[in-house]
Amino acid sequence: MGKQRNRNHRKRGFSLPRRRSLFGRIFSWFGMTVAKMCAKINYIGQENIPAQSPYVIAPNHQTYADGLLVGKGLPKEHFEKFSALIGSDLKSKHGLIGKLIVPVSRGIEVERYGNPVSGLVMARRACNAGNILMIHPEGTRTHDGTIGPLQNGAAYIAKAGNVPLIPVYIEGGFEVFSRHDKRPRFRNPKTGKKFTVNIIFGKPLMPEDYSSPDEMTDALEDWLLERENDYLIKNEGLLRNLPKGIINKIKRRKPKRIHKNTAKFEV
Repeated sequence: MGKQRNRNHRKRGFSLPRRRSLFGRIFSWFGMTVAKMCAKINYIGQENIPAQSPYVIAPNHQTYADGLLVGKGLPKEHFEKFSALIGSDLKSKHGLIGKLIVPVSRGIEVERYGNPVSGLVMARRACNAGNILMIHPEGTRTHDGTIGPLQNGAAYIAKAGNVPLIPVYIEGGFEVFSRHDKRPRFRNPKTGKKFTVNIIFGKPLMPEDYSSPDEMTDALEDWLLERENDYLIKNEGLLRNLPKGIINKIKRRKPKRIHKNTAKFEV
């Protein structure tokens, strides 16, 4: 029975991430080519990426392409070790794009609505084996372009594995390919030009500086919200065009803690 259960887990993806297949490499190249056709992609703070793996990456979640955009900002040898925690329903409920994401991301499946323990255990093992693991702490793509409530899975893996947690803010991706779009937008309708997407890598959060995954998640959330506030202030027109409910949601936010190692929210 135990052996059968393990075989079933491997079939469902609950195994250490496989090597990126030739198909995965081809689609990652194709996906990045399309992304560059839609937007000017800038990488900021790459000096904050650890020289050695493993580590955990925790970005906000704006588009289907977030993992590809973040992964391509890593050193080439790190991208080979890059893996993502993905919802187990990705292949069955998200069409062709969902099926294609799995080989590109070297996905480790986790139950989105059921018991996530099996997926988290495999993610921890993958991290312990030297892989670089990306986990979206929101758990799903944003509905309105703003950051939703965070879960503590990314911090749990970082604390359990005693590895750095790298906060990442994806800026401008929602305007290019939101969850409400069937296909990416190739031009900004207001300017007729490409969109700009910034991928911002923050300074690592070190597990020994936080007493619990919840405390570490609070620090991550503060950093992400500070980046989001900067983006909204920089794009005043975008802020004015947001629905009143979202504006009120942003105004109610309060930082939960100050980043422990650096000046406040330093990138």
